[in-house]
Amino acid sequence: MEISDESSPSLREEDPLEREVRIVFQDTLGLIHIALVAHYGLEETEATELEKDLYVWFARFCMRPGNRNPKESRPYLLVACCQFAREYQRYVVGAGVREADDRVKKILEREPADVARDFSRSLELLNYRHHPDA
Repeated sequence: MEISDESSPSLREEDPLEREVRIVFQDTLGLIHIALVAHYGLEETEATELEKDLYVWFARFCMRPGNRNPKESRPYLLVACCQFAREYQRYVVGAGVREADDRVKKILEREPADVARDFSRSLELLNYRHHPDA
């Protein structure tokens, strides 16, 4: 999912927090997409739509008073990603739209926070990659 700059103000006018939210989300998007498609078994179009919803959620989450900065909120983004995917896939499978293979059934049985924790190593690598001393 590419976050469009067409409807947003130019980078000069963009609120610094909104810009940081967008950058953090964009940096995490590859990992999010892997979680949605490879682990939860969503189709590409479904993943793209959930990514849009997830971006809106993350932006609102980061803008709430008292929240940490977007980089520090990235673990919450991964938990939300897993929660969105789990509930969506449970609905699709439960409605009989598709059948889940054993791998998907196994991940649907797990708590989203536990699945997101599995992604934490990838997140730590991402943070390391963006660290100025790395």
